[in-house]
Amino acid sequence: MTANPQGTVDSLDFTDVLERGDTSGPKASLYVPTDVTGTQADRSAKILKNQVKHATARFEELGMSSSAAESAFAPIAELIADSSYWRLQSRGLVVFVEPGYHRAVRVPIDVIESVTVDEQFDVLPLAPVLETSGRCYILALAKNSLRLFEAARNSIEELPLGTIPGSFDEVIGDLPEQSLQFRATGGGEAAYYGQGGTGETETMLTEKFIRAVGKAVGDELGTARSQPLVLASVAEYLPIFRKASAYPVIHDRVIPGSPEHSQPDDLRSAAWKLLHDSEAARESAERERALSLVHNGKGAVDVGEIAHAAEQGRVDTLYLPRDGEQLLASDARRQVNLAALATIRTSGTLRTLGGGGAEVIATFRY
Repeated sequence: MTANPQGTVDSLDFTDVLERGDTSGPKASLYVPTDVTGTQADRSAKILKNQVKHATARFEELGMSSSAAESAFAPIAELIADSSYWRLQSRGLVVFVEPGYHRAVRVPIDVIESVTVDEQFDVLPLAPVLETSGRCYILALAKNSLRLFEAARNSIEELPLGTIPGSFDEVIGDLPEQSLQFRATGGGEAAYYGQGGTGETETMLTEKFIRAVGKAVGDELGTARSQPLVLASVAEYLPIFRKASAYPVIHDRVIPGSPEHSQPDDLRSAAWKLLHDSEAARESAERERALSLVHNGKGAVDVGEIAHAAEQGRVDTLYLPRDGEQLLASDARRQVNLAALATIRTSGTLRTLGGGGAEVIATFRY
């Protein structure tokens, strides 16, 4: 669990949920809209209480005894009664329940109120969290501190720096002390002077720092990456950083200003605003490529065919519309959910696409 401007977010690793597909018996998936500030706590708790009542009745309709059904939802009833829990929420709450298993997850995405009882858990509203693409790196580069993040459209996580220097002093401190001295100037800034004719200046030292960071980022992240890296820094740092770094996808605009005191969620939001146009163009090209493969017999848009292929392990990439309402409105929603579960289970790729397209597309491995 982490606390941030997105509210309280639980672990977004849903491996255990995805692995429940082989277990028998009814499975309930409950989605509750929540509020980061906690001002709608009573309303959200009431929604979940009503959902539990409905799902318990469905379990009984499917042949489960009243006592067994109530026992399955007993941990959720305790959660509903915990007022402190409801004061610490994010943008959505998802609850999974089957006999002998339950999990409640506070997620940083907006969800639509829904209850599903079926043979499989309903994971479609979580597609923006489950997709393995649609991410970027954010490097918050300031002289006093350096932070590296990986961000999806709705969440952000700080990464360990590894070999990347964490500050200006870490780089400059590695230089021979006898070659440098500094003195304070007006305004509290430090001016650096070299001895022995080195001619080092503060500007040159700053450039040395940025080059060291750029090289280390390329070494740490590697060069075989396709997700963009957005720099949060003063604009003057970007050309120096790009020249020094081997990382192949550095965005050509920065989140401007010193990021030293910027909140992670503010950096996430700013990064995706910068990436919007390039990401929209890339997604459009990706959609066209997928449809071309479908045309050539290497994919499908029929959800029945897609679900069958996914169960066989043939789906390489499953593309879903990013608009959750479109998924909820689909008559073939159950089949799409089965396709998503099978695609992830067989190590396929789940992607969401924006732009208003409502089609579900799959490309095949063979």
